[in-house]
Amino acid sequence: MSDSEIDYEKYDLKRYQYWTVYLHYNQAYLGRNYIALNRKGSIDAFSGTTSEERAELEIIISKLQSVLNDLYQPDIYNYATFGNTWLRCHWHLIPRYKAPRSLQGQDFVDNNWGKNYAPYDHSFQISDELFNKIRQDMTVGLNS
Repeated sequence: MSDSEIDYEKYDLKRYQYWTVYLHYNQAYLGRNYIALNRKGSIDAFSGTTSEERAELEIIISKLQSVLNDLYQPDIYNYATFGNTWLRCHWHLIPRYKAPRSLQGQDFVDNNWGKNYAPYDHSFQISDELFNKIRQDMTVGLNS
């Protein structure tokens, strides 16, 4: 599935005033998510966002880190913004794990530890049940 074919709205975790958090459809990195600007258009993530949008983004990232730290204890975070295939202004927040994590019998192994997160295993799949659990747990955390 390419990014242009994704119905992002079905992966939403929480909508804020300026941004919406979505769970990434591929959970090769447990808890990976997108933070997308609610304002539509091809907007540069740095020069095209307002100070209010950037301030809210900082709050969201801090909250996401807190939620992910509580749930899965990532060792570090990677952040990326591209705009290559999804023309909406957005950020990727990618939790990174030095050691494997296991959730409901599914192992999550960061095969790129110590390197760039990409390329990653685009064919990695988990059950819908597990995906929904991750989504629910993160949604509850973001709303607490």
